[in-house]
Amino acid sequence: MSYKLIAIDLDDTLLSSAGVIPERAARAVQAAAARGALAVLCTGRTKKGMQRYYDELGLDTLMITAGGAEVYDASGRVLFSRGVDPALVRQVLEFGDRIGVHSQVYIDGELVYREKSRYSDCYESSYGHPGIVMPNLLELPEIITPKVLFVIDEDKIAAVKKEAEKLFPMLTIKQSKPMYLEFAHPSVNKGEALAFAANHYGVRREEVIAVGDTDIDIPMLEYAGLGVAVANATPAVLEAADIICPSNDEGGVADVIEKYILETAHESQTQVG
Repeated sequence: MSYKLIAIDLDDTLLSSAGVIPERAARAVQAAAARGALAVLCTGRTKKGMQRYYDELGLDTLMITAGGAEVYDASGRVLFSRGVDPALVRQVLEFGDRIGVHSQVYIDGELVYREKSRYSDCYESSYGHPGIVMPNLLELPEIITPKVLFVIDEDKIAAVKKEAEKLFPMLTIKQSKPMYLEFAHPSVNKGEALAFAANHYGVRREEVIAVGDTDIDIPMLEYAGLGVAVANATPAVLEAADIICPSNDEGGVADVIEKYILETAHESQTQVG
């Protein structure tokens, strides 16, 4: 099979535990692009939070952000957007207040929360940008956001997720990292956004590879012709994947690109020659 597009999650997939792209993985992505393959970053972050990695790789492809709620082109133009109903945003934030957890939203690409805490500091340290403190957030007439995110202690997140699912069956609720719980539009997921990107480029799903590590990546692994989990992925992702590659810290994305894109391209050229 000749694969034409590879969708790659950022945190704990392409990025190492230190939050950087391993040099070998960066070279592989760039080599794939040079061969004509489409490398699409597909992240739970906002565009602002992923832009530096996109620029570092020198990409000019579509950008899938906010867990699939937004798709941008290289110029920053929004091609696809599906946010949470503003009335539900308010209800989710009020729920977070009742149970005493840190909550935040994303307005015009900016991270927004009502007060700083160790939880906001934790998120910002990986996100790479400071948030905006907006104490009167709930006083806004409408809060337009692609998602609401709770930052919760690991030993409490399962119970909060269970309660949230009972209260908000009309939303997609996923745990994206050990301390992150995300609330999104019911039809938003990385698989739907990846399908949009593939259709944009005229690529069949059988020609798509997707690589991820957490539960919000499962829909894109299921959509792709080849779904790949890095070795450090959650048990559910490991179960959903077609194959497992080395971990993010080992630059596992490079192994996938080398085997399924670069070697295949080389074999094709050899046969033609």
